[in-house]
Amino acid sequence: MTIDWLTVGAQALNFLVLVWLLKRFLYGRVVRAMDRREAAIAERIRAADARMVEAEAEARRHREAREGLEAQRERLLKRAREEADDLRRTLDDEVRGELAEARARWRAELEREQAVFLQDVRRQVATHFETLARRALAELADAELEAQMARVLIERLGRLDPERKDDLARRASGEPLLVRSAFELPVAVRRALTAAIHDAVGKEVAVTYERTDELACGLELRAGGQSLGWSLDGHLDALERRLAEGLARVAGGGRGDAHP
Repeated sequence: MTIDWLTVGAQALNFLVLVWLLKRFLYGRVVRAMDRREAAIAERIRAADARMVEAEAEARRHREAREGLEAQRERLLKRAREEADDLRRTLDDEVRGELAEARARWRAELEREQAVFLQDVRRQVATHFETLARRALAELADAELEAQMARVLIERLGRLDPERKDDLARRASGEPLLVRSAFELPVAVRRALTAAIHDAVGKEVAVTYERTDELACGLELRAGGQSLGWSLDGHLDALERRLAEGLARVAGGGRGDAHP
């Protein structure tokens, strides 16, 4: 096979001309178009990166804001719990204080009613007991009750030891010796009592008599704060103590039932 070098040369020349024409009129445009496209792509990548960075920053801000809100919520909840606990303790203290005040008022009212009741019982018992005692002693001794009580006092004066007599005489030296009674003493009884007192503490001692409602029934000899005598008050005081103890037990049992 023979080679036509003229044809080969013509084709090579055409190829070179085509390459020159492509480079002269087309290659620059293609390169510039590719550069512009690459620049546009790079710009889009930069914009996407910027948006990504901005999105990450926004996500970080949201995350920090959420964490801040969570922390604030925890602080608010903690403060609310503390305030609720303080309020509960305050209310508990107030309720306990009110209960204590109500209990104190109830106890004071109970004690007042108890005192009124005991006073009324004392008065009624004293009245009935005095009547019964007068009648019983009058029947047994065949004498007036006043004379019997004065005889008891005279006997007690006679049984006093010397130190007690000296003490009564010393106390009665500055002021009259007072004989108190729940009733008006007859003259004969007064004379007998005065004579017994003079025999016990000395004739120079002045003796005065006084009727008082403070004694339920009986006689009392008083000198400088010291007293000697016989009356129903001692028995009534014991009765009052027993009644008070009984009421206290009843009141204590009622409180125990109400507050197990």
